[in-house]
Amino acid sequence: MSKVEKPDQGHRRQAIQIVAQLSETQADALLILEAARDFVLKFLAEDQDEEAPRRGVVLSLVPAAVLAQINTAAVVPAEL
Repeated sequence: MSKVEKPDQGHRRQAIQIVAQLSETQADALLILEAARDFVLKFLAEDQDEEAPRRGVVLSLVPAAVLAQINTAAVVPAEL
C-alpha cells in the first residue's frame, strides 16, 4: 500500500461524496464500506505490473441463471 500519512482536502471531499450516498443506518453503511474496501484491495492492487495488460472484470448483480435466460430469450415486442 502507498504511504499516506494524512488525508488531504481532496481525499476528504471524495469521502464526503461517498458518505452522502450511504445508507442511513450505521451498520449498513459500514457493511457497504467494507465491501468497497474489498473491491479496492482486489481490483486496484499496487503490485500489478504496469507493463502487463489488464484483465477486464465484469461485476453483475444479476444471478448467472437469470442472465442466461435473458440472453437466450426471444425478443417480444412490447404492446402499446
